Amino acid sequence: MKRKKTSRGSRDIAVNILLAVIIAGLYLALILPYSGSSTVATAGYPIYKGSNREAVAIECAVCWDAQAIPEILDVLREHNVRITFAVSGEWAKQNGGLLRRMADEGHEIATMGYAPSEDGRGAFIRNDLEKALDAIRSETGLTPEIYYCGSRNASVSASCARKLGLTMVKCTIDLACTIGTADDIIQRVNGHANGGDILLVEPTAAFLQALPDILALLTDRGLTPGTISGTIYD
Repeated sequence: MKRKKTSRGSRDIAVNILLAVIIAGLYLALILPYSGSSTVATAGYPIYKGSNREAVAIECAVCWDAQAIPEILDVLREHNVRITFAVSGEWAKQNGGLLRRMADEGHEIATMGYAPSEDGRGAFIRNDLEKALDAIRSETGLTPEIYYCGSRNASVSASCARKLGLTMVKCTIDLACTIGTADDIIQRVNGHANGGDILLVEPTAAFLQALPDILALLTDRGLTPGTISGTIYD
């Protein structure tokens, strides 16, 4: 009986060790893509968090419901804050004036791809990204270096991003700006955002209303709201 108990105990130890190894592997898979000075996503993983613990990135995904953008830009200019606008190529092509204003006022321009709601194999994603880059470049003269891949297949997007020299990102916290009120959005930041985080937002009326309070919450905690590039680099 003692021998059986010892065998069962050994199996329990082995299982615990295996679980610890799996957990450590998952942790490293998330950490490695954004550790060190190189920020290009590797091994099929996007960047979820930056290494600058004094900054928080605001990543505004722009492909629809963007009527509040002029007022959002006004608020950001008033507070002397520059963020990252990840725009779809289709939106860029149809809203060149607003896109140029973003760039002229010092905001970082990233891309979501041309038609971010669509996914596919490598050839489709690469063509979609190239089309988006061309659309943004033709309107601003700038070539984005950041790619927000959204809900697309991460490994396929990562492979295409590397080939095009793009850094692929997602987010640390999605503020879900299409759901709830401005107060709801503020509460998703309050007590949750930390240095190095990438906050995903959409340019909705509720986000516009919440934006001044979000900026105040971050600065009161000694965090600098800014761009993705300024957050994922040391």
